[in-house]
Amino acid sequence: MKVLLQTHISKIGGKGEVVEVSDGYAKNALFPKKLAIPATQHIISTWEQKKQKELVQKEERKKALKNILSEVQKHVFIFSVKTGKSGEVFTSIHQEEIQKALIQFLSTQNKLFENEDVHIELKPIKDLGDHEIEVRLGREDYIQKTSTHIQIIAEEA
Repeated sequence: MKVLLQTHISKIGGKGEVVEVSDGYAKNALFPKKLAIPATQHIISTWEQKKQKELVQKEERKKALKNILSEVQKHVFIFSVKTGKSGEVFTSIHQEEIQKALIQFLSTQNKLFENEDVHIELKPIKDLGDHEIEVRLGREDYIQKTSTHIQIIAEEA
């Protein structure tokens, strides 16, 4: 029986491949676990259309990423933190907050960007002032490294 694999299965094939397996293996193991579906002509053509659409989206995302890199480098993200009377900082800015702000900025520039397109790795920042951070934009097939600036200011009471 010909099946379309929904996920990679070692020694059988990768996701999206049409492979020949025994009827019993397909009906008793692959179909119940949703690892594969019967490879009808309609399903194969639908799968190919989906893959083509994903390729077009990848190319659009690559072009948009190239165009937006300079904007990310120029932009300053401002965060406010609570401070004491003598200026001591009570909280810190975490990578998740920076990532959320960057995703929001990217989505206002171009709707193609999602959470998976922004990668930041840094320790929490607890110092007021300007900071330059490294950012990786894109997905596993196309990632661009750049930097951006964040400014941490004291929150007004």
